[in-house]
Amino acid sequence: MMTYATRGKEKSHAEVFTPAGIVFDMILQDGLRPVLMDVQKTILDPATGEGQFPCAELVWKMFYNLDDLDEDKALIALDSLYGIDIQAASVAKAREHLLLTISDAYKFFTGKEFTCTDEARAIVEERIIIGDFLKLAKEWTNLQLSLF
Repeated sequence: MMTYATRGKEKSHAEVFTPAGIVFDMILQDGLRPVLMDVQKTILDPATGEGQFPCAELVWKMFYNLDDLDEDKALIALDSLYGIDIQAASVAKAREHLLLTISDAYKFFTGKEFTCTDEARAIVEERIIIGDFLKLAKEWTNLQLSLF
């Protein structure tokens, strides 16, 4: 599901692509599991790139809430994810990857089509942003975010 990547930018932008298997191994460590189990707990990725970590976190948040997963709960999970990256192209890809992920995961977990695409798009436009984390972190100090 999360196989999104663009190679070749590593040298020019000091970017590092993290393979999906490693992403899943990292986020399933014991310290992050309680955050993933709570659909409303917020997570911030300060160098979101093309969205590997937020996409994986979204899938696990939805998985841990399968008993009562509906579109509203899926949107709450999406709304709990924040990401920032300095590269505009990476942010655009991360947004699209999150939209694909919520739709694909919802269909996989429930067998139903995800119909709240406009709401999901509005969320990712607000939560996944272009910027320098070190400069914007001061503005986000009032939020209770789990930094990954």
